[in-house]
Amino acid sequence: MNIQIKNGRLIDPKNKLDAKQDVFIIDRRIAAIGKAPDGFAATQVIDASGLIVMPGLVDVAARLREPGYEYKATLESEMTAAVAGGVTSLACPPDTDPPLDEPGLVEMLKYRARSLNQCRVFPVGALTYGLKGAELTEMVELREAGCKAFSQADSPLTDTRVLLRAMQYAATFGY
Repeated sequence: MNIQIKNGRLIDPKNKLDAKQDVFIIDRRIAAIGKAPDGFAATQVIDASGLIVMPGLVDVAARLREPGYEYKATLESEMTAAVAGGVTSLACPPDTDPPLDEPGLVEMLKYRARSLNQCRVFPVGALTYGLKGAELTEMVELREAGCKAFSQADSPLTDTRVLLRAMQYAATFGY
């Protein structure tokens, strides 16, 4: 599908752009800004007069309900809501039920997100098992499964030495 977004105020901080520009999209990817690519024929034209066109937002604390709380919301409904609000990437803290403290759970979340193909999901792994604040998780294995960061979410650590050990452990694999 070829889409032209016209007459919008394009704000792109990365490229230091803040101007009225047209955007041309081919197969869900931006193909050109300003001037249409050769041979471009729009199948949909969106008039963005008076609106702002910008890169997708990142929600750095998306409280996804899967796994564990699917009766409240599903991954699909959460992703649909995010995209409707202009959010294209979700970093999800580990305080699901069960917490994201095992590689299999992270892999399952990544697989489900990829299969829904709506936005990117970046799992944040649990720093300690069960978020109990005592025993460190296998952070290397969680990273290999797809975790981009580690956190205790809103759960406290039982001892600051646990945090020190976590930092020392993380330093061994480049964090």
